Amino acid sequence: MSRTTEQPAPGQQPAPELQSAEPSGAEPSGAEQSGAEQPTNDRTTRRRRRTILLVVLAVLVVAAVVIAVVAVRSAAETPAEAVAATAPVPVRVAHVPDGTKIGVVVTLGDGEGSEWADAAQGALVAQRRLQLGGTTVQLVAQDDAGSTDGARAAVEALAKQGVAGIVVASSGRHVDGAFAAASSAGIPVVAPYAAGSDDAWSTAPSTDSTASAMRSALGSAKSPLLVDLGGGAPSGLQVAHVVDAVRDADTAALATTIAERTGVAAQTADTTTGSGADAPVAADSDAVVLSGPAARQGALVAALQSADVTAPIILTADATSPTFAAALTQAGGSLSGGFRTVGVETDDARALHPDATGRSMSAFLGGLRVLADDADAKNLTGDRPFSSVAPVADARSHDAVIALVRAVGTARSDEPSAVADALATLDLSGSDGLAGPDLVFRTHEAMRSPASVLASSAQDLGLRPAASDDSADASGSPSLVWFADDTER
Repeated sequence: MSRTTEQPAPGQQPAPELQSAEPSGAEPSGAEQSGAEQPTNDRTTRRRRRTILLVVLAVLVVAAVVIAVVAVRSAAETPAEAVAATAPVPVRVAHVPDGTKIGVVVTLGDGEGSEWADAAQGALVAQRRLQLGGTTVQLVAQDDAGSTDGARAAVEALAKQGVAGIVVASSGRHVDGAFAAASSAGIPVVAPYAAGSDDAWSTAPSTDSTASAMRSALGSAKSPLLVDLGGGAPSGLQVAHVVDAVRDADTAALATTIAERTGVAAQTADTTTGSGADAPVAADSDAVVLSGPAARQGALVAALQSADVTAPIILTADATSPTFAAALTQAGGSLSGGFRTVGVETDDARALHPDATGRSMSAFLGGLRVLADDADAKNLTGDRPFSSVAPVADARSHDAVIALVRAVGTARSDEPSAVADALATLDLSGSDGLAGPDLVFRTHEAMRSPASVLASSAQDLGLRPAASDDSADASGSPSLVWFADDTER
Protein backbone atom coordinates (compact mmCIF):
# COMPACT_ATOMS: atom_id res chain seq x y z
CA MET A 1 0.00 0.00 0.00
CA SER A 2 1.38 3.37 -0.94
CA ARG A 3 1.40 6.27 1.48
CA THR A 4 2.11 9.83 0.51
CA THR A 5 4.12 12.08 2.77
CA GLU A 6 3.89 15.80 2.05
CA GLN A 7 5.53 18.38 4.23
CA PRO A 8 3.66 21.80 4.51
CA ALA A 9 5.13 24.69 2.46
CA PRO A 10 6.80 25.40 5.77
CA GLY A 11 40.07 55.53 13.32
CA GLN A 12 43.00 56.75 15.25
CA GLN A 13 43.44 60.03 17.23
CA PRO A 14 46.47 62.30 16.38
CA ALA A 15 49.34 62.31 18.93
CA PRO A 16 49.27 65.31 21.29
CA GLU A 17 51.96 67.93 20.90
CA LEU A 18 54.74 67.74 23.45
CA GLN A 19 55.36 71.00 25.37
CA SER A 20 58.86 72.02 26.43
CA ALA A 21 59.55 71.36 30.12
CA GLU A 22 61.59 74.57 30.26
CA PRO A 23 60.03 77.51 28.40
CA SER A 24 62.58 79.80 26.71
CA GLY A 25 63.33 83.00 28.59
CA ALA A 26 61.94 81.87 31.95
CA GLU A 27 63.07 83.89 34.93
CA PRO A 28 65.01 82.17 37.75
CA SER A 29 62.91 81.15 40.69
CA GLY A 30 63.06 82.75 44.06
CA ALA A 31 65.12 79.92 45.35
CA GLU A 32 67.62 80.41 42.59
CA GLN A 33 67.77 84.14 43.29
CA SER A 34 68.53 83.32 46.89
CA GLY A 35 71.69 81.46 45.85
CA ALA A 36 70.55 77.86 44.98
CA GLU A 37 72.46 76.91 41.80
CA GLN A 38 71.17 74.26 39.27
CA PRO A 39 73.63 71.60 38.07
CA THR A 40 74.94 72.22 34.57
CA ASN A 41 73.62 68.85 33.22
CA ASP A 42 69.88 69.33 34.10
CA ARG A 43 69.03 70.72 30.70
CA THR A 44 70.74 67.79 28.96
CA THR A 45 68.77 65.31 31.06
CA ARG A 46 65.46 66.95 30.22
CA ARG A 47 66.28 66.84 26.52
CA ARG A 48 67.01 63.13 26.71
CA ARG A 49 63.69 62.51 28.42
CA ARG A 50 61.83 64.42 25.73
CA THR A 51 63.62 62.38 23.04
CA ILE A 52 62.71 59.10 24.72
CA LEU A 53 59.04 60.12 25.00
CA LEU A 54 58.94 61.06 21.34
CA VAL A 55 60.48 57.74 20.29
CA VAL A 56 58.05 55.74 22.44
CA LEU A 57 55.05 57.57 20.99
CA ALA A 58 56.33 57.05 17.46
CA VAL A 59 56.71 53.32 18.07
CA LEU A 60 53.20 53.08 19.48
CA VAL A 61 51.74 54.90 16.48
CA VAL A 62 53.55 52.63 13.99
CA ALA A 63 52.49 49.52 15.90
CA ALA A 64 48.84 50.60 15.88
CA VAL A 65 48.94 51.17 12.12
CA VAL A 66 50.54 47.77 11.48
CA ILE A 67 47.96 45.96 13.63
CA ALA A 68 45.11 47.70 11.82
CA VAL A 69 46.49 46.78 8.38
CA VAL A 70 47.05 43.15 9.35
CA ALA A 71 43.54 42.85 10.76
CA VAL A 72 41.95 44.29 7.64
CA ARG A 73 44.03 42.09 5.35
CA SER A 74 43.26 38.95 7.35
CA ALA A 75 39.54 39.66 7.19
CA ALA A 76 39.72 40.22 3.44
CA GLU A 77 41.65 37.02 2.78
CA THR A 78 39.29 34.74 4.80
CA PRO A 79 37.11 32.86 2.28
CA ALA A 80 33.37 33.14 2.78
CA GLU A 81 32.95 29.37 2.74
CA ALA A 82 35.17 28.99 5.80
CA VAL A 83 32.12 29.57 8.00
CA ALA A 84 30.64 26.19 8.94
CA ALA A 85 26.97 25.54 8.27
CA THR A 86 25.41 25.44 11.70
CA ALA A 87 21.81 25.76 10.48
CA PRO A 88 19.85 23.82 7.90
CA VAL A 89 20.61 25.15 4.44
CA PRO A 90 17.59 25.32 2.15
CA VAL A 91 17.94 23.67 -1.24
CA ARG A 92 16.60 25.89 -3.98
CA VAL A 93 15.61 24.33 -7.30
CA ALA A 94 13.89 26.48 -9.90
CA HIS A 95 11.32 25.41 -12.48
CA VAL A 96 9.90 22.43 -10.56
CA PRO A 97 6.21 22.07 -11.52
CA ASP A 98 3.60 22.14 -8.79
CA GLY A 99 2.48 18.68 -7.75
CA THR A 100 5.76 16.95 -8.61
CA LYS A 101 5.94 13.47 -7.07
CA ILE A 102 8.99 11.31 -6.38
CA GLY A 103 8.49 7.63 -5.63
CA VAL A 104 10.46 5.77 -2.96
CA VAL A 105 10.56 1.97 -3.01
CA VAL A 106 11.44 0.41 0.35
CA THR A 107 11.42 -3.12 1.73
CA LEU A 108 9.47 -3.51 4.94
CA GLY A 109 9.58 -6.46 7.33
CA ASP A 110 12.42 -8.96 7.07
CA GLY A 111 12.67 -9.33 3.30
CA GLU A 112 15.77 -8.95 1.16
CA GLY A 113 16.96 -5.34 1.35
CA SER A 114 14.92 -4.49 4.44
CA GLU A 115 18.06 -3.31 6.27
CA TRP A 116 17.79 -0.02 4.35
CA ALA A 117 14.19 0.83 5.28
CA ASP A 118 15.15 3.20 8.10
CA ALA A 119 18.20 4.61 6.32
CA ALA A 120 15.86 5.52 3.45
CA GLN A 121 14.14 8.05 5.70
CA GLY A 122 16.85 10.50 4.67
CA ALA A 123 14.62 11.14 1.65
CA LEU A 124 12.34 13.11 3.98
CA VAL A 125 15.20 15.42 4.96
CA ALA A 126 15.67 16.25 1.28
CA GLN A 127 11.96 17.00 1.00
CA ARG A 128 12.09 19.36 4.00
CA ARG A 129 15.22 21.17 2.76
CA LEU A 130 13.58 21.66 -0.63
CA GLN A 131 10.50 23.01 1.10
CA LEU A 132 12.66 25.47 3.05
CA GLY A 133 14.00 26.61 -0.33
CA GLY A 134 10.53 27.15 -1.75
CA THR A 135 10.11 23.89 -3.68
CA THR A 136 7.32 21.52 -2.68
CA VAL A 137 7.46 17.88 -3.77
CA GLN A 138 5.50 14.85 -2.66
CA LEU A 139 7.19 11.60 -1.65
CA VAL A 140 5.19 8.48 -2.41
CA ALA A 141 6.42 5.34 -0.61
CA GLN A 142 5.78 1.80 -1.82
CA ASP A 143 6.76 -1.52 -0.20
CA ASP A 144 8.26 -4.13 -2.54
CA ALA A 145 8.08 -6.99 0.03
CA GLY A 146 11.64 -8.01 -0.83
CA SER A 147 10.68 -9.97 -3.94
CA THR A 148 11.09 -9.50 -7.68
CA ASP A 149 7.35 -9.58 -8.26
CA GLY A 150 6.81 -7.17 -5.37
CA ALA A 151 9.42 -4.79 -6.76
CA ARG A 152 7.76 -4.83 -10.16
CA ALA A 153 4.33 -4.25 -8.65
CA ALA A 154 5.66 -1.37 -6.53
CA VAL A 155 6.98 0.45 -9.58
CA GLU A 156 3.77 -0.13 -11.50
CA ALA A 157 1.78 1.36 -8.61
CA LEU A 158 4.05 4.41 -8.53
CA ALA A 159 3.73 4.86 -12.29
CA LYS A 160 -0.05 5.02 -11.94
CA GLN A 161 0.35 7.80 -9.39
CA GLY A 162 2.36 9.89 -11.84
CA VAL A 163 5.79 10.01 -10.23
CA ALA A 164 8.54 11.86 -12.10
CA GLY A 165 11.26 9.51 -10.86
CA ILE A 166 11.86 6.72 -8.35
CA VAL A 167 14.39 6.11 -5.59
CA VAL A 168 14.81 2.36 -5.12
CA ALA A 169 16.00 2.31 -1.51
CA SER A 170 16.64 -1.42 -1.25
CA SER A 171 19.25 -3.94 -2.37
CA GLY A 172 19.60 -7.53 -3.49
CA ARG A 173 18.68 -9.44 -6.60
CA HIS A 174 15.00 -8.59 -6.35
CA VAL A 175 15.55 -4.91 -7.21
CA ASP A 176 16.17 -5.93 -10.82
CA GLY A 177 12.40 -6.33 -11.04
CA ALA A 178 11.96 -2.69 -10.09
CA PHE A 179 14.61 -1.56 -12.55
CA ALA A 180 13.02 -3.47 -15.44
CA ALA A 181 9.52 -2.22 -14.67
CA ALA A 182 10.71 1.37 -14.43
CA SER A 183 12.56 1.07 -17.73
CA SER A 184 9.42 -0.21 -19.41
CA ALA A 185 7.47 2.73 -18.04
CA GLY A 186 10.18 5.22 -18.99
CA ILE A 187 10.70 6.34 -15.38
CA PRO A 188 14.23 7.22 -14.21
CA VAL A 189 15.50 5.31 -11.18
CA VAL A 190 18.25 6.22 -8.72
CA ALA A 191 19.48 3.39 -6.47
CA PRO A 192 21.56 4.53 -3.49
CA TYR A 193 22.17 1.06 -2.03
CA ALA A 194 22.37 -1.25 -5.05
CA ALA A 195 24.71 -1.64 -7.99
CA GLY A 196 23.72 0.08 -11.20
CA SER A 197 22.36 -1.48 -14.36
CA ASP A 198 21.39 -0.36 -17.83
CA ASP A 199 17.94 0.43 -16.42
CA ALA A 200 18.96 2.49 -13.36
CA TRP A 201 21.52 4.93 -12.03
CA SER A 202 23.43 3.77 -8.97
CA THR A 203 24.97 6.17 -6.46
CA ALA A 204 26.77 3.32 -4.69
CA PRO A 205 30.48 2.77 -5.38
CA SER A 206 31.32 0.92 -8.58
CA THR A 207 31.85 -2.83 -8.50
CA ASP A 208 35.49 -2.48 -9.56
CA SER A 209 36.35 0.07 -6.88
CA THR A 210 34.55 -2.00 -4.25
CA ALA A 211 36.63 -5.06 -5.19
CA SER A 212 39.82 -3.01 -5.01
CA ALA A 213 38.86 -1.68 -1.58
CA MET A 214 38.11 -5.22 -0.38
CA ARG A 215 41.61 -6.29 -1.38
CA SER A 216 43.04 -3.32 0.50
CA ALA A 217 40.98 -4.22 3.57
CA LEU A 218 42.45 -7.73 3.58
CA GLY A 219 45.94 -6.26 3.45
CA SER A 220 48.63 -8.90 3.88
CA ALA A 221 46.21 -11.80 4.45
CA LYS A 222 47.34 -14.80 2.42
CA SER A 223 44.48 -17.20 3.05
CA PRO A 224 41.16 -15.40 3.58
CA LEU A 225 38.00 -17.36 4.40
CA LEU A 226 34.74 -16.23 2.79
CA VAL A 227 31.62 -16.97 4.84
CA ASP A 228 28.65 -16.71 2.49
CA LEU A 229 25.59 -15.73 4.50
CA GLY A 230 23.54 -15.06 1.39
CA GLY A 231 25.45 -12.29 -0.34
CA GLY A 232 27.57 -14.50 -2.56
CA ALA A 233 31.23 -13.94 -3.37
CA PRO A 234 32.12 -10.26 -3.71
CA SER A 235 32.96 -9.53 -7.33
CA GLY A 236 36.67 -9.46 -8.10
CA LEU A 237 37.76 -10.81 -4.71
CA GLN A 238 40.02 -13.84 -4.56
CA VAL A 239 39.65 -16.01 -1.45
CA ALA A 240 41.32 -19.24 -0.42
CA HIS A 241 38.36 -20.92 1.28
CA VAL A 242 34.58 -20.65 1.25
CA VAL A 243 32.00 -21.68 3.84
CA ASP A 244 28.48 -21.87 2.44
CA ALA A 245 26.29 -20.73 5.32
CA VAL A 246 23.30 -19.47 3.38
CA ARG A 247 21.00 -22.00 5.05
CA ASP A 248 23.01 -22.54 8.22
CA ALA A 249 20.83 -21.33 11.07
CA ASP A 250 23.18 -22.43 13.88
CA THR A 251 25.20 -19.25 14.34
CA ALA A 252 27.08 -20.53 17.41
CA ALA A 253 28.27 -23.66 15.61
CA LEU A 254 29.28 -21.61 12.58
CA ALA A 255 31.31 -19.29 14.82
CA THR A 256 33.07 -22.30 16.36
CA THR A 257 34.03 -23.56 12.90
CA ILE A 258 35.40 -20.16 11.92
CA ALA A 259 37.30 -19.92 15.21
CA GLU A 260 38.97 -23.25 14.60
CA ARG A 261 39.89 -22.38 11.02
CA THR A 262 41.47 -19.11 12.13
CA GLY A 263 43.61 -20.72 14.82
CA VAL A 264 41.55 -20.38 17.99
CA ALA A 265 42.22 -23.47 20.12
CA ALA A 266 39.14 -25.64 20.58
CA GLN A 267 38.13 -26.69 24.07
CA THR A 268 37.85 -30.46 24.17
CA ALA A 269 36.72 -32.67 27.03
CA ASP A 270 38.95 -35.38 28.48
CA THR A 271 36.77 -38.50 28.50
CA THR A 272 38.56 -40.05 31.47
CA THR A 273 38.88 -37.10 33.81
CA GLY A 274 36.16 -34.86 32.45
CA SER A 275 38.58 -31.96 32.46
CA GLY A 276 38.94 -29.63 29.55
CA ALA A 277 42.14 -29.35 27.55
CA ASP A 278 43.25 -27.19 24.68
CA ALA A 279 43.68 -29.33 21.63
CA PRO A 280 45.83 -28.03 18.79
CA VAL A 281 43.74 -27.17 15.74
CA ALA A 282 45.17 -26.82 12.26
CA ALA A 283 44.26 -23.37 10.97
CA ASP A 284 43.93 -22.69 7.26
CA SER A 285 42.65 -19.07 7.28
CA ASP A 286 44.17 -15.77 8.40
CA ALA A 287 41.23 -13.44 7.72
CA VAL A 288 37.45 -13.69 7.44
CA VAL A 289 35.09 -12.04 4.94
CA LEU A 290 31.38 -12.00 5.77
CA SER A 291 28.94 -11.56 2.88
CA GLY A 292 25.20 -11.37 3.37
CA PRO A 293 22.31 -9.50 4.95
CA ALA A 294 23.21 -7.05 7.71
CA ALA A 295 21.16 -8.91 10.32
CA ARG A 296 23.07 -12.15 9.76
CA GLN A 297 26.42 -10.40 9.70
CA GLY A 298 25.65 -8.67 13.01
CA ALA A 299 24.55 -11.87 14.72
CA LEU A 300 27.60 -13.80 13.48
CA VAL A 301 30.03 -11.07 14.54
CA ALA A 302 28.57 -11.24 18.05
CA ALA A 303 29.16 -15.02 18.06
CA LEU A 304 32.71 -14.58 16.75
CA GLN A 305 33.41 -12.15 19.59
CA SER A 306 32.21 -14.77 22.06
CA ALA A 307 34.45 -17.34 20.35
CA ASP A 308 37.49 -15.06 20.82
CA VAL A 309 38.24 -14.84 17.11
CA THR A 310 41.08 -12.37 16.62
CA ALA A 311 41.66 -12.72 12.88
CA PRO A 312 40.68 -9.65 10.82
CA ILE A 313 36.98 -9.65 9.91
CA ILE A 314 35.92 -7.75 6.81
CA LEU A 315 32.23 -7.02 6.26
CA THR A 316 30.41 -6.28 3.02
CA ALA A 317 28.68 -2.92 2.58
CA ASP A 318 25.43 -4.21 4.09
CA ALA A 319 27.08 -3.58 7.46
CA THR A 320 26.79 0.19 6.94
CA SER A 321 23.02 -0.12 7.33
CA PRO A 322 21.40 0.50 10.74
CA THR A 323 20.41 -3.16 10.98
CA PHE A 324 23.99 -4.40 11.48
CA ALA A 325 24.52 -2.50 14.72
CA ALA A 326 21.04 -3.41 15.95
CA ALA A 327 21.55 -7.13 15.25
CA LEU A 328 24.99 -7.10 16.85
CA THR A 329 23.79 -5.58 20.11
CA GLN A 330 20.64 -7.72 20.20
CA ALA A 331 22.87 -10.80 19.99
CA GLY A 332 24.93 -9.59 22.95
CA GLY A 333 27.87 -8.32 20.93
CA SER A 334 29.95 -5.19 21.47
CA LEU A 335 30.01 -2.23 19.10
CA SER A 336 33.57 -1.39 20.14
CA GLY A 337 35.09 -4.12 18.01
CA GLY A 338 36.67 -1.84 15.40
CA PHE A 339 34.90 -3.30 12.38
CA ARG A 340 35.90 -2.75 8.75
CA THR A 341 33.96 -2.67 5.54
CA VAL A 342 34.28 -0.85 2.22
CA GLY A 343 32.45 2.05 0.64
CA VAL A 344 32.56 5.84 0.41
CA GLU A 345 32.32 8.15 3.38
CA THR A 346 28.69 9.27 3.60
CA ASP A 347 28.19 9.05 7.36
CA ASP A 348 28.16 11.75 10.05
CA ALA A 349 31.96 11.76 10.40
CA ARG A 350 31.97 13.59 7.09
CA ALA A 351 30.65 16.66 8.94
CA LEU A 352 33.94 16.88 10.84
CA HIS A 353 35.89 17.82 7.70
CA PRO A 354 36.96 21.51 7.89
CA ASP A 355 35.95 22.28 4.32
CA ALA A 356 33.02 22.29 1.90
CA THR A 357 32.65 18.54 2.44
CA GLY A 358 31.96 19.07 6.13
CA ARG A 359 29.60 21.97 5.51
CA SER A 360 27.49 19.95 3.09
CA MET A 361 27.02 17.17 5.61
CA SER A 362 26.40 19.71 8.39
CA ALA A 363 23.60 21.23 6.33
CA PHE A 364 21.99 17.80 5.95
CA LEU A 365 22.26 17.14 9.68
CA GLY A 366 20.82 20.57 10.43
CA GLY A 367 17.80 19.81 8.27
CA LEU A 368 17.44 16.43 9.95
CA ARG A 369 17.34 18.06 13.40
CA VAL A 370 14.67 20.51 12.28
CA LEU A 371 12.54 17.69 10.91
CA ALA A 372 13.02 15.61 14.06
CA ASP A 373 11.82 18.56 16.15
CA ASP A 374 8.60 18.73 14.14
CA ALA A 375 6.04 16.80 16.18
CA ASP A 376 3.84 16.38 13.10
CA ALA A 377 6.55 14.88 10.87
CA LYS A 378 6.10 11.19 10.08
CA ASN A 379 8.27 8.56 8.45
CA LEU A 380 7.86 7.57 4.79
CA THR A 381 4.99 5.19 5.48
CA GLY A 382 3.28 7.52 7.95
CA ASP A 383 3.13 5.01 10.80
CA ARG A 384 5.86 6.40 13.04
CA PRO A 385 7.10 9.88 13.97
CA PHE A 386 10.17 10.94 12.01
CA SER A 387 11.97 11.50 15.31
CA SER A 388 11.99 7.72 15.82
CA VAL A 389 14.11 7.18 12.69
CA ALA A 390 16.15 10.40 12.84
CA PRO A 391 19.14 8.64 14.47
CA VAL A 392 19.66 6.48 11.37
CA ALA A 393 18.17 8.35 8.38
CA ASP A 394 21.10 8.65 6.02
CA ALA A 395 22.55 10.98 3.40
CA ARG A 396 22.47 8.48 0.53
CA SER A 397 18.69 8.42 0.21
CA HIS A 398 18.66 12.21 0.70
CA ASP A 399 21.05 12.72 -2.22
CA ALA A 400 19.03 10.42 -4.48
CA VAL A 401 15.95 12.62 -4.01
CA ILE A 402 17.96 15.81 -4.54
CA ALA A 403 19.30 14.40 -7.82
CA LEU A 404 15.86 13.55 -9.18
CA VAL A 405 14.41 16.93 -8.21
CA ARG A 406 17.40 18.67 -9.83
CA ALA A 407 16.60 16.72 -12.99
CA VAL A 408 12.96 17.84 -12.82
CA GLY A 409 14.10 21.46 -12.52
CA THR A 410 16.53 21.09 -15.41
CA ALA A 411 13.82 19.54 -17.58
CA ARG A 412 11.24 22.11 -16.38
CA SER A 413 8.88 19.18 -16.44
CA ASP A 414 7.80 16.26 -14.28
CA GLU A 415 7.24 14.06 -17.32
CA PRO A 416 9.43 10.98 -16.65
CA SER A 417 11.12 10.74 -20.04
CA ALA A 418 12.13 14.40 -19.93
CA VAL A 419 13.40 13.95 -16.38
CA ALA A 420 15.45 10.92 -17.45
CA ASP A 421 17.04 12.88 -20.31
CA ALA A 422 17.88 15.75 -17.97
CA LEU A 423 19.28 13.46 -15.28
CA ALA A 424 21.74 11.99 -17.79
CA THR A 425 23.35 15.44 -18.18
CA LEU A 426 23.82 16.30 -14.51
CA ASP A 427 27.05 16.71 -12.53
CA LEU A 428 26.08 17.44 -8.92
CA SER A 429 28.03 18.50 -5.83
CA GLY A 430 27.50 19.98 -2.39
CA SER A 431 26.62 23.33 -3.92
CA ASP A 432 23.61 21.61 -5.50
CA GLY A 433 22.42 20.32 -2.13
CA LEU A 434 24.20 16.97 -1.91
CA ALA A 435 25.38 15.84 1.52
CA GLY A 436 27.69 13.12 0.23
CA PRO A 437 30.29 12.88 -2.54
CA ASP A 438 29.84 14.40 -6.01
CA LEU A 439 27.62 12.51 -8.44
CA VAL A 440 28.04 12.41 -12.23
CA PHE A 441 25.02 10.92 -14.01
CA ARG A 442 26.62 10.72 -17.45
CA THR A 443 27.07 7.01 -16.77
CA HIS A 444 24.85 4.66 -14.80
CA GLU A 445 27.51 4.43 -12.08
CA ALA A 446 27.10 8.00 -10.87
CA MET A 447 29.43 7.77 -7.86
CA ARG A 448 32.77 9.20 -8.96
CA SER A 449 34.58 8.69 -5.65
CA PRO A 450 36.19 5.25 -5.43
CA ALA A 451 35.37 2.95 -2.57
CA SER A 452 37.87 2.78 0.27
CA VAL A 453 38.25 0.94 3.55
CA LEU A 454 35.82 2.18 6.20
CA ALA A 455 36.29 1.71 9.92
CA SER A 456 33.60 1.98 12.57
CA SER A 457 33.26 3.93 15.78
CA ALA A 458 30.61 3.60 18.46
CA GLN A 459 31.28 7.15 19.67
CA ASP A 460 28.25 9.42 19.65
CA LEU A 461 29.28 12.55 17.74
CA GLY A 462 26.30 14.45 19.15
CA LEU A 463 25.17 15.59 15.71
CA ARG A 464 21.79 13.85 15.74
CA PRO A 465 18.86 13.82 18.13
CA ALA A 466 18.32 10.66 20.14
CA ALA A 467 15.38 8.43 19.26
CA SER A 468 12.10 9.52 20.82
CA ASP A 469 11.28 7.68 24.03
CA ASP A 470 7.74 6.92 22.93
CA SER A 471 8.81 4.65 20.05
CA ALA A 472 9.90 1.34 21.48
CA ASP A 473 10.16 -0.18 18.02
CA ALA A 474 12.23 2.70 16.67
CA SER A 475 15.83 2.49 15.60
CA GLY A 476 16.93 3.37 19.08
CA SER A 477 19.64 0.74 19.28
CA PRO A 478 23.21 1.97 19.55
CA SER A 479 24.56 2.90 16.13
CA LEU A 480 27.93 2.99 14.43
CA VAL A 481 29.63 5.80 12.56
CA TRP A 482 31.66 4.75 9.53
CA PHE A 483 34.68 6.78 8.43
CA ALA A 484 37.54 6.45 5.95
CA ASP A 485 40.36 4.32 7.39
CA ASP A 486 43.89 5.06 6.13
CA THR A 487 45.62 2.59 8.44
CA GLU A 488 48.31 0.52 6.79
CA ARG A 489 47.55 -3.20 6.84
